[in-house]
Amino acid sequence: PFTNDFPCADIHAILSLDILHQLIKGGFKDHLVDWVEQYLVHVHGRTEADKILNDIDQWIAAVAPFARLRQFPQGWHCKQWTSDDSKALMKVYIAAIEGHVPKDIV
Repeated sequence: PFTNDFPCADIHAILSLDILHQLIKGGFKDHLVDWVEQYLVHVHGRTEADKILNDIDQWIAAVAPFARLRQFPQGWHCKQWTSDDSKALMKVYIAAIEGHVPKDIV
């Protein structure tokens, strides 16, 4: 490997976890949020699923101001999420999907 000529380089110490992409984005956005949307489309069809997703969006937009809860007045649909967006949305997402997916899922 390229580290052969660097006597003080330990490749295992250089590599580290990327919390944003592996846990927050991968586990929450790419898995849970996308999975809930796919579940709703599968069970209800695209038209009804879009209505349910709009209702979830309204619940997220209606979150009351409270300490350490971020508000999403335009809902949660955006082109690019940051780590802070994902972490803030995690705090309100489960409550927003309540009643739209089976209790076993929530």
